[in-house]
This record gives sequence, structure tokens and C-alpha cells, in this order.
Amino acid sequence: MVHVYNCHPFSSQQIVQVEQEPGLVCCGGGALFVVATGGCKVEAYNVEQEGCPLICRFATMGTVKSIQHSKIGDYLVTIEEKNSAIYLRAYTNWRYQAEEKARVGVRLLGHLLGGASVRGGVQMEIIEIPLSERPVAVAVLLYKRRSFWLPVRTLWFCLL
Repeated sequence: MVHVYNCHPFSSQQIVQVEQEPGLVCCGGGALFVVATGGCKVEAYNVEQEGCPLICRFATMGTVKSIQHSKIGDYLVTIEEKNSAIYLRAYTNWRYQAEEKARVGVRLLGHLLGGASVRGGVQMEIIEIPLSERPVAVAVLLYKRRSFWLPVRTLWFCLL
């Protein structure tokens, strides 16, 4: 006699309605991040609420090739391409982009340019990490309550 068991490895299933065809996806911090095909816009959906409502949507500075979320710090790290150049960027305070027209600060890692914390407000910040070599992939590692970025080609760490 053969017994067939219905094994469903997930506790629940939700369908997220996205506006454009998804190219890349990433999960973390109770959110599903969807990079549309073409890769210049990220949409974040709340997977902890029924219906997975849109949290925010924001444009990136280049075409996203890879995306990762860091649980500690609640930020996104991307590898992006623009004008045949490859960049490693971090997007902090992304939850404040409920309106696409909200202010965004842009800076290089290690350079404090009078960001939102100096002016008394909170805004999304894009931090560009200069590299000597082209990154192929990136991973976010958690170590003693700090997070590190690890580009695959060169072994180095960045603290945010």
C-alpha cells in the first residue's frame, strides 16, 4: 500500500501584486524588495500584513545587478551599473520614501556632508562605496550585532 502525504514546506502563501515585471527580489525586515525588469526602481512590500501593501518605492542611481538586505541597520546594499561603470551602494532609511518625491541624501563612504541628522530630519541616504575592482557579488554578514559587506572579488569589510 502506498501512502501519499501532502507536504507544504511553508506556513503560509501570499501573492504580491507588482506593477511591473520583477527582475530581482530580496527579502528582509518584514519586507519584500522587488527590482523591476530594467533595474532602476525598487518597490518594498510589507509581507507581515494581509495583502502585502506597498511600503515605499524609490529610484536607484543605476541599473541594479544584485540586491541584499541587512537585518542589522535595516539597509539595502546593491551592485549597480551606470554608463558601463559598476558601483556598490547602500540605501539607508529607505522606509522614509513613502512618497517618491521625498528628499534623498547622497554621499561617499567615509565623507560626512551634513546629512539629515545634522539638519534635524530623517531622510533616505544613498552611500556610494568606492572600490578598486569591479564587484561581482555582495553578501551581508552579521557579526556581533554589526553588519559587514563582503564583495566577492576582494576581501574587505565595511561598517555602516
